[in-house]
Amino acid sequence: MPSFKRRHFLQLAGSTLASLGLSQLDLRGQGDRYARVLAQETSSKLALLVGINDYPSPVRRLNGCINDVYLQRELLIHRFGFDPNNIKVLTDDSDLKPTRDNILQAFQRHLIDQARPGDVVVFHYSGHGSRVIDPNPLAPQPEYSYNGTLVPYDAAAIAEQENKVIVPDITGRTLFLLMESIKTDYLTVVLDSCYAGASTRGNATVRADSSRLSRSNAQLVASDAEFELQKRLLANLGWSEDEFQQRRRQGIAKGVALGSASRNQEALDAAFEGFNAGAFTYLLTRYLWQLTREEAAVNTAANLKRSTEITARASSRDQVPTFEYAEEGYQATPLYFTAPSPAFAEAVVTKITGDQVEFWLGGTSSQNLAAGQTIYRLIKPDGQMLTAAAEKPMLLQKTSRNGLYGYGKMIAGSLDAVRPGTLLREQVLGVAANPTLKVQVDSTLGREADAARAALATALLSEAGVSRLEVSLLSSTAAADYLFGRFTAENQASLANLPGVSTLPPLNTLGLFTAQGIPIDGTFGFTNETVNAAVNRLKPKLKLFLANQILRGLASSTSRLAVAGEIFSHARPEVRIPITPGSTSGRLSQTSVDLQTFKTKEAIQIRLKNREPDRALYLSCLAIDGQGNLIVLYPGMWDVPEEAARIDRNSELVIPRPEDNIYFRVDGSGFLEIITLVSTSPLRKALKGLQSIARSRGISRDFLAVEGDQPLAVLDDLLADVDQQSRGNTATIGAVSTAPSSRQRDTDVLAAFSTTIEVVEA
Repeated sequence: MPSFKRRHFLQLAGSTLASLGLSQLDLRGQGDRYARVLAQETSSKLALLVGINDYPSPVRRLNGCINDVYLQRELLIHRFGFDPNNIKVLTDDSDLKPTRDNILQAFQRHLIDQARPGDVVVFHYSGHGSRVIDPNPLAPQPEYSYNGTLVPYDAAAIAEQENKVIVPDITGRTLFLLMESIKTDYLTVVLDSCYAGASTRGNATVRADSSRLSRSNAQLVASDAEFELQKRLLANLGWSEDEFQQRRRQGIAKGVALGSASRNQEALDAAFEGFNAGAFTYLLTRYLWQLTREEAAVNTAANLKRSTEITARASSRDQVPTFEYAEEGYQATPLYFTAPSPAFAEAVVTKITGDQVEFWLGGTSSQNLAAGQTIYRLIKPDGQMLTAAAEKPMLLQKTSRNGLYGYGKMIAGSLDAVRPGTLLREQVLGVAANPTLKVQVDSTLGREADAARAALATALLSEAGVSRLEVSLLSSTAAADYLFGRFTAENQASLANLPGVSTLPPLNTLGLFTAQGIPIDGTFGFTNETVNAAVNRLKPKLKLFLANQILRGLASSTSRLAVAGEIFSHARPEVRIPITPGSTSGRLSQTSVDLQTFKTKEAIQIRLKNREPDRALYLSCLAIDGQGNLIVLYPGMWDVPEEAARIDRNSELVIPRPEDNIYFRVDGSGFLEIITLVSTSPLRKALKGLQSIARSRGISRDFLAVEGDQPLAVLDDLLADVDQQSRGNTATIGAVSTAPSSRQRDTDVLAAFSTTIEVVEA
């Protein structure tokens, strides 16, 4: 487990392109040639989006695939200029079900028949993945003996023959030929599924299903209809089987292909704040929503690989997305072969009914979806603000939410100027005065489940007597921050081969699990411990976890502060991980980013640049370790915190400074999280509280671990600082204040970033 010197630090505890046969051999290396390939503005843009949740029995139901489709649809329309009439959607909740025949017919009529050279085409599939015997493998190794498949809605229509089960799936061989049949090179394929064995733990599901195997020794094989279709497609293309094999060995058919996971890996179907989605699709679409300029696909790939891998590792899973390019030059083009709108946003207006505005929240972080009474600025397509009288910004306030749809009313400016398609950018987030942690209780506790719910409900009470834990029974469709339950032999068996799970709790002990059912180190007690005793023991840990969640919530939204930064190696300056602001003026330049790692024992530094033309900014830096402990990295000199944290206008600060006489030296291996806060005024109340803690321990300069009851007090002070600065700023822009029961977080006065780095053994 990685650490900083003297401190225990953080460990964040497919549809694969290879398995589908789109490219079954290694990724083709990046060459020196970066051809400029961008579709012309006059080109047509076509998309076919397929999502399947409710498979007929016995195939296991999924929860997030239809949301994947609409995340993609709204992104293509509002960020990449697709005409809604040119986007065909096939989902199981519509009259036209995504059966095998309907998917193939839509692919033929909507994409193959309509696309012309130079057009932009997107195909997205979210649903179960599987695999069948490949009749003509590309290589003799066992891993190449199977061909991955897309599992259609009519997946249960199988036939059994000796030790074989004939399935109606669409194989990777067929998908390769369908892609090749499209008459444009500008094709992007996104596949969010997997083909490994099925499993469900916690409230996350993997997108694979083996329920169609009625006998353990049976093998899945493709149908005769599948082989006949391949023959027709080969004839239309004028290819022999040998030429087909040769082309498959060369790589994908054409364009760019994205797979949610690598060979033999599972893709998560996860519960977020009030909705489910594929973890990869959600990260992909959120990232692209907030791009403000054309970005090379290879850079997008590097950032998404990092974020998806980190998300999966938090669940002790390996999920590394795959990105493949038919030509090396496509690595330098935007992912959808067209530049995004220059205006980044978190939401977009979809409908106006009377005085109520409906808007899609596809660009909003899951942490901020639940933020109450969020105030948005209205943005033009060119990124400029819509203004009302006296050049005041036009503002809309969210009043309610249902999944990924928000509802609100105008609080500044005329509703007459608002149209479907108007972009919304977060201005002020309503932060609950008493933020809560969502804990689900494992129903397998039986009679103890009720006792656990009662004990947890009173475990963390605010000064006003309000519970800071939101407690419910375990559900696969509701988001949870943590699970409370007993570690059983069944848990032990299911975790036996998962990556990153090396030390397991003793059997029959009570403790906390991640939302995906992975036991959290340091939270399990002794055998036969009562529920009440376990909850009482866990109170300090729950306070730490709540404090960490508040910090991550602050770091999950965009900011208009003009700042940029990076984390780099003291000894190896070429190793740099960007700290990326979510602002138009503050975005880092788009440079190629590899999945760089730091070496154990290496000293790292953090550079923050203040690009504000007329004001100083103030820097604070915190971290979260593997036990959930909150550690203050900077300021490191507790006698002069304001001076140590100041970054003058058009200047930069590299920390730790030489005069601080401390080092950020990492140790061990794994992932470390660093939370960087940049504000327009010193966070005086929070820093004063931290000073008091440091002085009580006789610390003048060093890392400061915030322990016991202190984390929530420190975070309450921080929120009070942010609220005070935000209310002063919202008064100047004419915004209506949020309710007295909530606090404000204005994106003009605070920028907060969560950056996770990987440390490896030297």
